[in-house]
Amino acid sequence: MNETSMRLASLALLAVLLGAASARSARAEPDPAGPQAPAGAPASQAPPVLPLMRVVPKGEARSIGFFAALFPDCSTQGPIVVRLLAPPKHGKVSFSEVESFPRYAAGSPLAACNAKRVPGLKMVYESEEGFEGLDTYRIFLINPDGTGFESEVKVSVR
Repeated sequence: MNETSMRLASLALLAVLLGAASARSARAEPDPAGPQAPAGAPASQAPPVLPLMRVVPKGEARSIGFFAALFPDCSTQGPIVVRLLAPPKHGKVSFSEVESFPRYAAGSPLAACNAKRVPGLKMVYESEEGFEGLDTYRIFLINPDGTGFESEVKVSVR
C-alpha cells in the first residue's frame, strides 16, 4: 500500500464521520493529505477532535454513524477499533460490525463506493426512557493504518 492510498482511505473515513459525504453537502472536502500537524509540532501531538451532531427520536434506537476505511477500489483496509472515552449520560451507545453503504461527496475519489455495501462499524444511540434534550459522549476511533481521531458526539433527542 502506498502513502497516497493510505491518505485517501483516511480521508474517506473522515468524510463518512463528518457526514460530508452527502450529495447535498455544500462543504469543501478536507485536504486529501488528511489532517496535518503544524510545522514544528511535536510528533506526539494529539489526534484531531471532530464534532458529530445527530438527531434521534425519543424512545428509539437509531444508527447515527457508519465508519469504514476503504481503498480507492472500495475494498476495506481492515477493521476499525473504537473506544468509548465518555459514555452518554442519558442513553446508551453500541457498536457493531456490519456491511452498509458509505456516503461520500460527489467529488470524492471514493464516491463510487456509495453504491456498494462495504464492511465497517455501525454506531447506534438509544436514549433512556422519557429523556428529551441534548446528550453527549466521546469516542476514539483507530483506523487500520494506525491513524486515529477523537469525536465529540452530540445527540439531540426529540
